[in-house]
Amino acid sequence: MADLNTARIASAALAVADDRGAGGFTMRAVAEALDVTPMALYYHVADKQALVALVVDEVVREISLPAETGEWRDDLWEMARWMRQLSAAHPAVSQLSRHYRVWTPAVLPMTERWFRVWLRSGLDAESAVRAAAASSLAIIGVAAEEGRFDEMELPDEAQLSELPNASIAFLRRRDSDAEFELVVRSLIDGLYTRLNAKA
Repeated sequence: MADLNTARIASAALAVADDRGAGGFTMRAVAEALDVTPMALYYHVADKQALVALVVDEVVREISLPAETGEWRDDLWEMARWMRQLSAAHPAVSQLSRHYRVWTPAVLPMTERWFRVWLRSGLDAESAVRAAAASSLAIIGVAAEEGRFDEMELPDEAQLSELPNASIAFLRRRDSDAEFELVVRSLIDGLYTRLNAKA
């Protein structure tokens, strides 16, 4: 137990989440990955929520925030890409953090950046805060759903034979990167236009 520390626990827990998904993420599974008893793990981590918090911190530290360009729209786009990258790299962690309602100090620099960049847009403070809250939630949701959609078993041609529009949607070759950028940039521009008009 002497060599069991927060860094080892976080690394092993993230590996378990990546390998087994949210459903297989248990204290026992993490203890087995560390080759310790669950009681030894509980000596260092109070409960599963605390374990999830360690994993969230590990993921946020894994990829640095993008450098700022000084152009607020581009900076928001780069932040959105960063959020999507984290979500795609560790899809189970997003599910776990939502389920256990985990919010950790490691997330605060991202939150600070998101709100600061929206303030640079020229919106008044209240509108910038509304835009930041709405856009970050929407982008996190899109990134999470994108991963789930990629894992879905799509309908086959026989099921779509009498549904020409659905057939186009499901059977066409997707460019998920271009679609994500379209959604994010449209969201940013739409929020800015709508909130600026009310100023």
